[in-house]
Amino acid sequence: MAKIGLIQVDNQMPFEIEARQNALIELGTKCLEDGADLVFFPEAFQYVMQKGLFLDTDRLKRIADAWQERCSELARRYRAYVVPWDYFVGEDGKVRNSSYILDRNGNEIGRYCKCNPTYNERKRGLVPGTEYPVFDLDFGRVGILICFDNYFPESAASLGNQGAQLILYPLYGDTLKPQWEMKLRTRAIDHSLYMLSCQIDPYWDIAYTGAVDPEGNVIAKLDTANSYRVVEIDMGKPVLTNT
Repeated sequence: MAKIGLIQVDNQMPFEIEARQNALIELGTKCLEDGADLVFFPEAFQYVMQKGLFLDTDRLKRIADAWQERCSELARRYRAYVVPWDYFVGEDGKVRNSSYILDRNGNEIGRYCKCNPTYNERKRGLVPGTEYPVFDLDFGRVGILICFDNYFPESAASLGNQGAQLILYPLYGDTLKPQWEMKLRTRAIDHSLYMLSCQIDPYWDIAYTGAVDPEGNVIAKLDTANSYRVVEIDMGKPVLTNT
């Protein structure tokens, strides 16, 4: 069994990066104080309305490094996994959309870079990732998809075929209703795994932070902004693979 912290932040709050990071830490802390083994954060929340950020990669890297240290401290304090989202400046100087896993000692043990950036992301200079890694945590095998990735069934299939038992799905929002929930539930059923989403506040009443079990049942749904919940999931459920 594993306890996963779900958060849903308030996108109507001030646009300052530090204020938004503080909001993530506050909700994440509440989850960890309630016994969560892992908490993960949504896509892009801290950078809303930060225009021109990608043009100054040195500044972006300084912000990302400082944020990682704050999240590492959170993981160490509660001896839990923390999965932040952030932009990642690679050795090639190019920027990628990414989520990464900090272990119970605050060390980065893996990173996923979004393989399917949107058209607007590519237009702003973001480059895609090239792999769908699966990470072995002490309670099971975990993969990550980010926002637009879930428009492509092959993304979840790649993780499911590698034995992922749980997919973390940080996103900013979506524009399809009711298709968004249908996709979330379908991915879980197709690969007999848990799909857990984490996003900003309810986006036009379309997408939401929540959890779907391997049978496609919605077992958790956050309906309001600035809220959190810890869900317990049975990682012992069988996982289907094509191997």
